[in-house]
Amino acid sequence: MKKPHIAVSLLLFSSLGFTVNAQQHVHGQGELLVSQEGNMLHLQLVLPAADALGFEHEPETTEQLNSQNLLAERFTLNTNVIDVEGKCELVNVEHTLETHDDDHESGHDEAHEGEHASHKEHVSHKEHDEHEDHEEHEEENHQNIEVEYQFHCDDAVSGITVALFESMPSLSAIQAQWITERGQGLSELSAGKPTLSW
Repeated sequence: MKKPHIAVSLLLFSSLGFTVNAQQHVHGQGELLVSQEGNMLHLQLVLPAADALGFEHEPETTEQLNSQNLLAERFTLNTNVIDVEGKCELVNVEHTLETHDDDHESGHDEAHEGEHASHKEHVSHKEHDEHEDHEEHEEENHQNIEVEYQFHCDDAVSGITVALFESMPSLSAIQAQWITERGQGLSELSAGKPTLSW
């Protein structure tokens, strides 16, 4: 479910003739929507999970769980994600990654020791369900990760730089759409051209 401020931005993009296609999913291709109204800069970044995480399903191993948690923290803190050219303060972040508590895993292990037989049956059902989910996954849309940022800016912003390409080598391009008081436009960002200027 989209948040009201992003829905308004998307409506604004649509009304101005932008092609907003957040449901499209192409590995190696991300999307970035940028809008600025007054002192508020809004960004919505959509990335294929395969490029951002290396997998497109719920974490199944400790390594995958750690990768997801680290990426969630990176998005939340905006660590090497988006660099804004101007005096701006990050005021809000929302993303679709869930973080998982390791205490849940240890509690699960204790339950496993006490109820081995029922757990074995549960695992059997779980594997069966995962197999079905995998088959459905192959037929359905792949997973995207969405990140939304709001910045409060004291002065005019002249552009932004996406700092994800180095840590996500399979991400080859991000299709950027922007609208500010200075104008609007489309641009393709890549490792060789990570900066969007307006």
